This record gives sequence, C-alpha cells and structure tokens, in this order.
Amino acid sequence: MRHIAEGTDHLLFLLALLLPAPLLAAHSRWAGFAGVRQSLLRILKIVTAFTIGHSITLALAALGLVRVPSRPIEVLIALSILLSAIHALRPLFPGREARIAAFFGLIHGLAFAATLEQLGLGRWERVAGILAFNLGIETMQLLVVVATLPSLLLMSRTRAYPFLRIGGALFAGIASLGWISERLLNVHNPVGVAVDFLAHSAPWIAVALFLISLYSWWLRNAFDQQETSAGSFLELPRTVRIPAQPINSDVAARTE
Repeated sequence: MRHIAEGTDHLLFLLALLLPAPLLAAHSRWAGFAGVRQSLLRILKIVTAFTIGHSITLALAALGLVRVPSRPIEVLIALSILLSAIHALRPLFPGREARIAAFFGLIHGLAFAATLEQLGLGRWERVAGILAFNLGIETMQLLVVVATLPSLLLMSRTRAYPFLRIGGALFAGIASLGWISERLLNVHNPVGVAVDFLAHSAPWIAVALFLISLYSWWLRNAFDQQETSAGSFLELPRTVRIPAQPINSDVAARTE
C-alpha cells in the first residue's frame, strides 16, 4: 500500500484516465454528463482492466518468466500518463479507455515486479508475496478511486468541471514531460518534488475537491430552479377561453 501511495506516476495515470470518464464524446470534443450508471460502468471497466493488466505482468516478472530493463519501463509509464492527459483534453480513444488501461497496466505491472524483486524473496515465497503485494496495490488504488469518485460524478454535471478536467490534464501532462526528460535524457527537474509534495497533501486535496463539487452542484440546482420559476411566471397560457355572451334581441333585430 505504501508503494502505490508513493508511486505517484501509477496513480496519476489512473486519475488522468478517469477525468473524462463521466463525459460523452461528440465531434472530437468532450460534451455533457453521460449519466450516473454509464459513468460508474465506465470507471469500473477502467479500474478492472488496469488491475488485470498489471496483475498479469507482476506475476510473470516476479516469477522470473519475463525480464525487461527498468529504464524503458519507467519511460513508457511516463508516456502512458502523457497519453491519458491528452485524452482528458481531447478524446483520443473514446469508448476504448478500458483497453488502454489494460495495455498500459501490463507495463505498470513490470515496474511493480521490480519493487517486489527488491524484497529478496525465494521463488516459492514470491507466490505468496505476489498475492499480498497485489492486494495492497488494489486496496490503495480503490481507496483513491473511492475518494475521488463522488467529486467526479457531482462536478461533471456542472459548468465547473471543464476547469477541473483541463487543469488536471495539464498538470498530468507537465508532470509526464518532466519524468520523460528525467528518465530518458537524465535532465533533472523539480517535477518529482512538486508531485510528491501534492501527494502528501492528497487527503486534504480530496476533501477540498469534494466540498467544491458540492458547492458547484448546489449552485447548478439553484440556478435551474431560478430559471424554472422565471419561465413559469413569463409563460402565457396556450388557449384562452372567452365565455359566450347572451345576444340582446333588439340588437339582433336591428342587425337583421
């Protein structure tokens, strides 16, 4: 659990991929709210696919069946964050997020296996170690999703959500570029320090985000009710019935 909590790149990939999950894609843009059921189903597919992907390669690499150098893996992980950040800005693979999560989950699992290998477990001890390590990863991953899910579902119905989506995507994109330059070109930068600082403040950020989402949702409902009240006051009746008046007999005689 501590490893995935400190592995900000793994969580940042998942969170960036979840940012547009509650939205509909239309004409190469992110449109309105997709609905609670569809949003929850999409998020469940993404998280499950990511879990399956990294569980497969974690087991294979931890048992010594797959060997990949750590440097290319770390670069590919940073690249996965960049792609998910771009997708949060503009739909790159709408409706196929689960496949992307599963594919990059395979890569993230190789990095998890490298950490497990450092524990120095024997071959058969690794079987129990894989199960325990994977359980810890999933527990922390689910805690992060549960902490952010209500805010995503509430704010995605409001006009404030584009600010969160675009801001989060830009932050993830800048962080990924910093990690790519550091891991590929050995160019040191303060990106890692900044991300780690925010990660230590993650619980407070989650609480603040939830309060902001509640306030945005309340403002939207208040505005909708105000518009409804104004519309009902200005709306004219569709049909006006005028009661028939009795005709005076003298007037009728003169008319004839």
